[in-house]
Amino acid sequence: MAKKQPISRRDFIKGMAAGAASVVTLGVLQACESGISSSADSSASSSGSTAATVTATPADGATYVPGTYTGTATGIGTVTVTMTFDENSITDVQVDVSEETETIGGLYGEDLAEMFMEAQSADIDTISSATVTSTAAIKAAQSCIAQAKGEAAATASTASSDYEVPSELTAEEVEASSCELGDITPDETVDMDVVVVGAGAAGVVAAGVAAEEGVSVALLQKEASVVSQGNCASAIIKSKSTDAGIAKWIHHTNALDDWRADTNLLRAYADNSEDALMWYLNRAGLTSETEYGDGTKVDDNDNCAELLNDGNGLYAYMSTSEDLTGVWSDRLDSYDYGDDHCYFMAPWIGPKPYNVGNVLQNVLDNVAAANSNLDVHYSTPAVKLVMDGEKVTGVIGKDADGKYIQFNASKGVILATGDYMNNDAMVARWCPDTLDFDKKQYHKTGDGHILALSAGGKMEPLGHTKMMHDFDSGLMYEEPFLYVNMDGERFTNEYTGFVYMGNLLKFQRRYSGDNMTVSNENGSKGWYCTIYDSDYENWPEDEFVSGMVPAAAMQKYIPGAVEDPEGVYDYLIDSHCCDTLEELAEELDIPYDTLKETVDRYNELCEDGNDVDFGKPAKYMHPIKTAPFWGVRKHIRVSALCSGVMINANGQALNADGEVIEGLYCIGNLGGPFYGGNDYPFHQTGLSIGRCYTFGYIAGKHAASN
Repeated sequence: MAKKQPISRRDFIKGMAAGAASVVTLGVLQACESGISSSADSSASSSGSTAATVTATPADGATYVPGTYTGTATGIGTVTVTMTFDENSITDVQVDVSEETETIGGLYGEDLAEMFMEAQSADIDTISSATVTSTAAIKAAQSCIAQAKGEAAATASTASSDYEVPSELTAEEVEASSCELGDITPDETVDMDVVVVGAGAAGVVAAGVAAEEGVSVALLQKEASVVSQGNCASAIIKSKSTDAGIAKWIHHTNALDDWRADTNLLRAYADNSEDALMWYLNRAGLTSETEYGDGTKVDDNDNCAELLNDGNGLYAYMSTSEDLTGVWSDRLDSYDYGDDHCYFMAPWIGPKPYNVGNVLQNVLDNVAAANSNLDVHYSTPAVKLVMDGEKVTGVIGKDADGKYIQFNASKGVILATGDYMNNDAMVARWCPDTLDFDKKQYHKTGDGHILALSAGGKMEPLGHTKMMHDFDSGLMYEEPFLYVNMDGERFTNEYTGFVYMGNLLKFQRRYSGDNMTVSNENGSKGWYCTIYDSDYENWPEDEFVSGMVPAAAMQKYIPGAVEDPEGVYDYLIDSHCCDTLEELAEELDIPYDTLKETVDRYNELCEDGNDVDFGKPAKYMHPIKTAPFWGVRKHIRVSALCSGVMINANGQALNADGEVIEGLYCIGNLGGPFYGGNDYPFHQTGLSIGRCYTFGYIAGKHAASN
């Protein structure tokens, strides 16, 4: 089992990065490319993935060549570790994290230095709330120690830079990924039945299911631990649904997908998601199949918390399960299920800052402990597929030491590497609407897309589906309060819904707020403020879209208002309550004069009961007059790009002619077209992660049975 860090005030102050997983020993990110220098031998320095050749060697009986050595590695920026040695010990450590995210990894320099000193080695645990930074520091520290010992890091075979770029990609897109498509001579070859690439929501399930089927499985993970985000995964519960209700759900979902989804994929989800979700919950120790199989209800919060609880701090803190029957409606969209039913189960596991990444780490640890045929390789990205003609027969991974390992796969390779949001060249071509927005994840560079296309796969047609929202800065994110841009100007009919705000905000200016998770000196798109007054608690119930939240419950979303706030990402909260509009404008960093003018105009429209400026329904028009005044600065970021390589209902990759590429599967956000619309459909909470679990489950079973 992976070790966990307790939630503490210090953790909150230092910021819990989205996707913070359990602490994992050792392992480094492939993205960390070390560069080293040494005051003991100034001529022995190098950069990139090939280690320096250090000419000095320790004297007899000594461990190190005394001196000060420096190593660097790439985290979010460059992490630099400087170590001083006498003959047998590390006497001083300095860790420079000044280029890391200020509110996350940038706070851990001293902590990391202390950890290295105490360990007297680079063998320390990564910090769960700063995994990217701490794994980079480990890599840099390993470099320092190697120099002090007079050792050169392993010199691996190198891949040629001369390669043919897949027709649907550009060289810039390939270079921005971890892929190396040139000729590679592996240093080692391993024979397996199934190889899974990517330990996230889809890959962990695929690897675990395949291993339980009795075949040998290698799981390659680019990062140093399991990585996933979000808190909710849902499934359609067939025993509580009607056949016609499920068929209507497929039709409804395809409508929200702009009629561009492959309904075979939607049907595969409907048929298998219940089994996949139960498998995941059971392997995480959150419930038992027998409890659920007996018809136990888990659709209310109390029962969810009671049943879905691992006893170690992870539990279902709320549920948004729903029975789709009668008329479903959301703003301008509606769908009539009539008397039929489609019930989906949607427990939210956490609470924040824990998320499904923590749960999946437990799942993987539990399954690996019970199945010796599952071999997990952290910090080992896949760089190239192995082909026999048009059949995929394996994959070449590159470990933390730069060694190339060829994993042969007699039954299939399952790619589950996530999306391509951090590959700017791919984003610019495949989902350009999101290019100027901040991203919620790191190192999602389209590796699986590139590998699949190199094997003859076909990318899902444009445009690609995006998921963009902000649940974290404040509550009542669905309510159509007054919305203003960062210049204090009203810019939309607020009844649009937060799901679609990213489409509107691409026309607003960039802004750089305090709660950015990635340093961006030019700012980013995606910022706006919601404004309302304290009279909102007196509004009639039918004048809310999602329901009123009392002011007392919102206090923990005001920075500094509550000590040790629970269930939030402390560095992302951005709600404010002020006695005057002028004070509120200052807190939100918007011009008061413009905000005052906007509020005055909005109040006129509210009194008139007719929004001639933007057309918002009159029932949601409430004047802003009663102090104190509320404002939430929203930060819309990219959660996921949900389009990928064409697949069939088994998760098998297809070529341009719609034929199966033998031996290759693409699942999770790498597989498509499950969606197809401009935006991710929000008629079912947890559909995104639930889809990943489900196709991991399907592909794992299918590959193992070949």
